[in-house]
Amino acid sequence: MTNSSPPSSPQENPLWQFSLDFYRHGEVEAFLLDCQDRKGADVCLLLWASYSTACGRQLSEESWRVADRGLAPRRRMISSVRHLRRLLGRFRPRTQRIYDLCKRYELNLEQLQLAALWKICSEEWPGDRPALELAGQQYGLLQKEQAHWSDLIESFMTQSKNLNSI
Repeated sequence: MTNSSPPSSPQENPLWQFSLDFYRHGEVEAFLLDCQDRKGADVCLLLWASYSTACGRQLSEESWRVADRGLAPRRRMISSVRHLRRLLGRFRPRTQRIYDLCKRYELNLEQLQLAALWKICSEEWPGDRPALELAGQQYGLLQKEQAHWSDLIESFMTQSKNLNSI
């Protein structure tokens, strides 16, 4: 799943690669965007929780709080760019060029957000709670939503193992 060679930059790390691959898997994009739009969830934090779960790691409430609070200013910036991009999307094709620029900028900001989360991953924290449980508690996800999320991760991991054995 993760690349054993060291990342070429802080932005190029196993969490980023996992996020790109996982986001494209099955219903993951729709699930994460639904959590973002309906629950106010931070997709980057959800991807971090997914990565932690896929790696068999637990998180502490302290590490979650540090991540959530520390990333809040950047999260507001991402939200502003996303809002502008969605607004521009209503006027396509006339706004296609600026829409694409906003989309690229939003992705770059999310990559920086995930790089910061990767740094938190490398620090020593007592892992005492399942990551999905912490995220579910933070965003008020129902048990069936958490179970669906867990199934998406399991499906992704099973498919990834099958792809890696080819």
